[in-house]
Amino acid sequence: MKQENIEMEEQTPTSGQSLHTARVAAGLSIEDVSARLKLTALQITKLEQDDYQDLGPMTFVRGYIRSYCGLLDLDVEKTLALMDAPKAPEATKRMQSFSRRTEKEASDNRLMIFSYLILALVIGSSGVWVWQSSNSTVENTPAEPKAAVVKPDDISSANDTTSLDEHSATLEDGDEQKITAESENTAVQNDTIGDLEDEIVSEEVANVNTSEPNVSQRATDNKDASLSTIVMRFKDDSWVEIFDATEERIAFGVKKAGYTMTVDGKAPFSVVLGKHQVVDVELDGQLVDLSALPRNRLAKFKLPLAE
Repeated sequence: MKQENIEMEEQTPTSGQSLHTARVAAGLSIEDVSARLKLTALQITKLEQDDYQDLGPMTFVRGYIRSYCGLLDLDVEKTLALMDAPKAPEATKRMQSFSRRTEKEASDNRLMIFSYLILALVIGSSGVWVWQSSNSTVENTPAEPKAAVVKPDDISSANDTTSLDEHSATLEDGDEQKITAESENTAVQNDTIGDLEDEIVSEEVANVNTSEPNVSQRATDNKDASLSTIVMRFKDDSWVEIFDATEERIAFGVKKAGYTMTVDGKAPFSVVLGKHQVVDVELDGQLVDLSALPRNRLAKFKLPLAE
C-alpha cells in the first residue's frame, strides 16, 4: 500500500504541469496566452514551472491561475488544489543540489590531491638538489695534508751526514788557523793601501774645494752682468708694478711707508708708481731723478729713464 501511495504521489501532476499540458493540447504558445491574459511571457513560464517567488503575493498567483484555467477550460478548484502538491520537484531540486555539491566536493578532492602531488614533487626535487650540492661540496673539500713519516733509513742517513759534517768541521779547524794568519797579513797590506788612497782622495778634495770659490765667484759675476737691480724706498704708502724686459712681472701691489724693496731683472724695466714723489728709486746703485714726472697722478716710465 505504501508503494502504491508513493507511485500515485509521483504520478500526480502539479498545477503548473496541468496548465502546461492543457496549453500544449490547445495548440497555444506562451506568447498567445500572454497576449490574452495580459501577462508577460516570463510570468506564464513561472506559472507552468510552479515558481511563484517572483509573482507577488499568493492572492495574485491564485488569480493568475484562475484566469489561465478559464482560458484553457480547466477545473479551477482542482488546479488550485494541486498548488500544495509540488513536493516532488522540491525533493528533486534538493537531490540535484546535493548531487552538484557532491560532484563539486569530488572535484575539489581531486584538485587537492593534485596539489599535494605537485607539492611533494617540488619538495622532493629540492631535497635531491640539496643532497647533490652537499656531495659536491664534500668532493671539492681539499684533503688534509698527511703527516710526514720518517723512515729508519732516513734517520740513519741523517746520522751519517751529521758524522761527516763533524769530521769536516774538525778538518776545517786546523785549516782556519793557517787562513787566519794569512788573512791578518792581507789585512795589514790592505790597511796600508787604504791609508794611501785616503791621502790621495783628501788631496783631490782639497784641490776641488779650493777651486769651487773661483767657480762661484765667476757665476756671481756673470749673474750681475746680465741682471739689473732696482731698489725702492717708500716714504709713504704707494702702489707699484714692475715688468722687466722679458715681460715678467717682478713687483706688484701696495707697499707700506718705510718699506725698502729690492728686485732683480733684465733692463729695460716698465714701472708704474701710484705716488712717485714719495718713493726714492735706485737703479744699479744710481739714484734715479723722478722730479720731471707729473705730480698727483699715476706715473708710468721706463728704467733707465730716456734722456
